[in-house]
Amino acid sequence: MPISALLVLVFYKLYINGKEVTRGELNTDWTNYAKIIYYDTYNIKPFINQPKNEVIVELADGWFNPAPLKLFGKYNLRETLTIGEPQVIADIYMKFADREMIIGSDADWQYCEGAYTFNNIYLGERLDMKLFRGDNTTDLLMPDWKNVVLSNGPEGRLVSSFIPKINHTLSLGAEHIHVVDEETFIIDFGAIVTGFIDLSITASENQRVELLYSEDVDENYELNTDSTLAGFVGKQVIEGVIIDGGIGSPARAEQKDAFECRSGKNHFINAFTCHSFRYVQLSGINIEQLNNVQALSVHTVLRENGGFYCSDPYINKLFEVAKRTKLNNIHSVFGDCARERFAYGGDIVALARSQVYQFDSAAIYKKTIFDFINDIRPCGGVTETAPFMGIKTNGVGGETGPLGWQLVLPYLIAIHYRHYGNVNLLAESLPFLEKQILSLEMRDFDDLVTCCLGDWGSRVHDMRNYKNGSPALHLTSACFYYYHLLIIAKICDDLGFKEKWLKYIGKANKIREKILSLYKNTDGSFADRSQTSFVFAIYFDLCDDIESSLNALIDLIKKEQNVITCGIFGQSFAYEIFHRYGHNELILEWLRVEAGFKKMLKNDASTLKEFFGDNLNGSNNHAMFSSYSSWLFQALGGITVAEEAVGADVILISPSFTDTINFVDCWHQTIRGRIECRWRRYKKGIELVIKVPFNLKKCTLKLPKVYQLNKQLPAPIDCDTYHHFYDITDAGEIKVLL
Repeated sequence: MPISALLVLVFYKLYINGKEVTRGELNTDWTNYAKIIYYDTYNIKPFINQPKNEVIVELADGWFNPAPLKLFGKYNLRETLTIGEPQVIADIYMKFADREMIIGSDADWQYCEGAYTFNNIYLGERLDMKLFRGDNTTDLLMPDWKNVVLSNGPEGRLVSSFIPKINHTLSLGAEHIHVVDEETFIIDFGAIVTGFIDLSITASENQRVELLYSEDVDENYELNTDSTLAGFVGKQVIEGVIIDGGIGSPARAEQKDAFECRSGKNHFINAFTCHSFRYVQLSGINIEQLNNVQALSVHTVLRENGGFYCSDPYINKLFEVAKRTKLNNIHSVFGDCARERFAYGGDIVALARSQVYQFDSAAIYKKTIFDFINDIRPCGGVTETAPFMGIKTNGVGGETGPLGWQLVLPYLIAIHYRHYGNVNLLAESLPFLEKQILSLEMRDFDDLVTCCLGDWGSRVHDMRNYKNGSPALHLTSACFYYYHLLIIAKICDDLGFKEKWLKYIGKANKIREKILSLYKNTDGSFADRSQTSFVFAIYFDLCDDIESSLNALIDLIKKEQNVITCGIFGQSFAYEIFHRYGHNELILEWLRVEAGFKKMLKNDASTLKEFFGDNLNGSNNHAMFSSYSSWLFQALGGITVAEEAVGADVILISPSFTDTINFVDCWHQTIRGRIECRWRRYKKGIELVIKVPFNLKKCTLKLPKVYQLNKQLPAPIDCDTYHHFYDITDAGEIKVLL
């Protein structure tokens, strides 16, 4: 059976005898190519003809050959990433009855210039249709083949790709076409997607078509491309300051494509770039020449492992919006938005719980952990993004990231172990976590707590000081450090290293004492008494009186007309604590308030924005505030993988029967099986149906004492002030009327 192993350091497509073999889009997996290079394998037997065959690999630039564009006016990817000219290694393995043979790429291979005259991950691509036949861009009319140049390439370890591939999952047709003039019109697809345009037109020879993409239009129905300018290049970020992208940069780093037409039918579909857009402006043709157009959603195809549906259509919309916005930004890494496309550790931490409840993230989390390990700095610290591209705002030093962003490595490892139970990954990662702690300990505590961006995205952030303007900055930084120590202590405990557990839990307790001595106020509040300060203090169990602190926090939220002003970390923690302590109606009020997500979703928006409020310098396709979806699973849906779980073997079922919801259907697929929790209100009461697999270590049902079960369940195994706890570990399926 012929098998091809293909290692390509740029985006590519593989063809054999004129037929495309490639399974995905925007191959290959992005990482630090100096440390690891992922290769793809294909069964090519269906494409082989005897006795002569032609193998063509179409190469683009991808992340390995980026343009010298200075993102934010200072970050040139060519200076920070492992880069080079497009290159490929291929082995074709042939097995016959009497022998085996490997045909490898070597000096006998040839190359030629292709039909793409330009391609860039941010700026788009340009294609000359006159250079090839039909729709196959490698079927060139006049190829000028030359001998290849051999190269050693980067030194990364070769590893077979193990994450799901990027692919096309959804097609959107035009909802509205706005004609600007005889040769310009704007197409509205009704929703923002990250992906490709698929366009068919009838044109004349040499006719040039240009496409400009945007997430938004202004009041005059002109494209507003500010939210997708790569690295803000060309944007006026404050009065009188326009970001310059450097020599050779476009005035505005917009998402653009262009193609030169042949006479007759022309079909253009993106291949080596992707755009975030709802609107596309076509120039150079009139509307009568348009035959067909679609927007294609393209992202890493993660299997859904959770579903949620309830009686409130708006809450259902929020669930779908979170799902869509997350997927829009996953392309072999957890990107933030089209403007950057970088995997920020802080964003990943804030969304980690919601991610694992919605999608099977075992493989991509494992890759993400490797990505951050591969970019650990010589001092042992973790970078702000992985792959590392230079950003280190308020970092700890030595090119490392801020404290909350460095949390991504221990936190993601802990989440992975809790849900997927990979003890080998836990053990392999521990030495890197210990080096990370040593790097943090090199800084004096008072200095260390200044090394963070804090609760990023808070509504009460001082916009005049974006680096240090987050609420309760030093408190949140200290809590992140405390969390580092708590997580590594638990990992040591999970691995049976008692002495190391004692060491790190001792360090954590000392940091806790410092937090209390430095940031606790005489009235029991913390730091600046902001919502963020209360959320962090409650989440990390720093308060003397939890109930009093919760009430103070609730009062603050009520004074803001039910608006939670916290940033990405504070909101993620808030969903946890309000469910834990039974204040779920407050979260529903927050999700429904006009000044919150409803404002984000005005004008039929289908994705979340980067910031609440005016979002002046933000993306319209950014998932960092989508952590509420974990609350939908855990609170309304009632399904929680417990903190002490290993491979989702300990489950808590604790649905919140909020007054304004009449029914909920929720499910979550764990590695041990499917869990379902459904409840509905009837005149006679609430019917609750639960299904759990039989291979759990422990499954507990938590119900309010106010409900009378009338011996429908065995006697409770425990209780607190307001709840009974029932052991349903081996129940399989239960149905009770409350």
